[in-house]
Amino acid sequence: MVEMVLKDFCRDPLRPRISDVGFYIAGIFVWMLLAGCQTLGSTALGVGRGVYNDVIARTGSEQTLGFIVRLRYRDPTDLLTVSSVTAGLKFSAQTTLQAGFGPDASFAGNLVPFSAGIGYEDSPTISYTPVDGQAFLREWLTPITMETLALILQSVPDSALIPLLVERMNRLRFGTDTTAEERTAFNRAATLLAHFRERGIASWAQQSDNSSTTPASKKAETEAVELPHIKQYELVLSNYSPTDIADVEELLRLLDLHGDPAHESIIRIPVVVGVRDVNFDGLAIQTRSVAVIMRSAAASVDVPQEHIEKGIVNATAQPPAVLMELGSTLHIQSSRNAPERANVAVKHRGWWYYVDDADLASKTTFVQIQMLFLTRLSQATRGLQTTPLLTIPVK
Repeated sequence: MVEMVLKDFCRDPLRPRISDVGFYIAGIFVWMLLAGCQTLGSTALGVGRGVYNDVIARTGSEQTLGFIVRLRYRDPTDLLTVSSVTAGLKFSAQTTLQAGFGPDASFAGNLVPFSAGIGYEDSPTISYTPVDGQAFLREWLTPITMETLALILQSVPDSALIPLLVERMNRLRFGTDTTAEERTAFNRAATLLAHFRERGIASWAQQSDNSSTTPASKKAETEAVELPHIKQYELVLSNYSPTDIADVEELLRLLDLHGDPAHESIIRIPVVVGVRDVNFDGLAIQTRSVAVIMRSAAASVDVPQEHIEKGIVNATAQPPAVLMELGSTLHIQSSRNAPERANVAVKHRGWWYYVDDADLASKTTFVQIQMLFLTRLSQATRGLQTTPLLTIPVK
């Protein structure tokens, strides 16, 4: 019907059917609007959401890297978190009606009697929340909880993460004041734990009331009556083959734990964060705070020689890096010009600092540090509704 009216209108534009044409024009416009709405929402979501995610992820990584670099230079730092993103879609529509007067030959083939179009514009509003200093300081200085540590070690079996997050496991220590033999023993235990976790031999889990089945774990529960928090988590060793028994025995020996893998199919080891009590037959872990981890990451920043000569940064990070081997797993490079192959990069004091996209070890370590750092930021900003928001409309 619409096609017939348009053909009639083109053939005889002066024909007195203006009311009919107006009616059908309105119908066509409504039809186009409804048809557009069916796909506009999904199109806007498909395009907008991915772009927002990419930008927020990139700027979050840049803020983390910038924070690490500023720590290296001892420069003032401040932090903002993205609290909300509101996408405001603005719709617009236009119609055009053309009519010819005079002989048909004057306009035949050149006249488009009716045209219409629908468009939209995305104008998002992004809100930032300043990080409260007191709340962040508490999260900054608090050692990592056992819950966070267990989740990380359970999901990411990487031996490099253990010295990054842990400074002591029973008698084994890893730090600047430890000997080479102590660090070697710590690294060996970390390697065995990561290897066992990757093969499904070791599991970090929340301890159940009736989970203890071995003499060692039963003895630990009996002796831990006055310390109920000891029984919250456990390290479970199971599913090991006869060829694994020697390695399991080595791990137990390094950590000063009891157990007989040759005769026990499952060894349950209670785990607690803190200092090991003499009567506790389990694994006592002392974790690092985010402050220590971030300062250790700052020690891996490659600063320009000219900045060292000017005295604006030390040749070696102060205080010394707690993780003496962090440099092998995280390397933040510097360049006068914008790097061509950077996974994340920021500019500070006229120089670029970045993590090379081909440095897989550094990228892995940086992601883990960033996730831990963002978790602390989230905890510091939780429940701060009274904090003023910085809201920026994006044109």
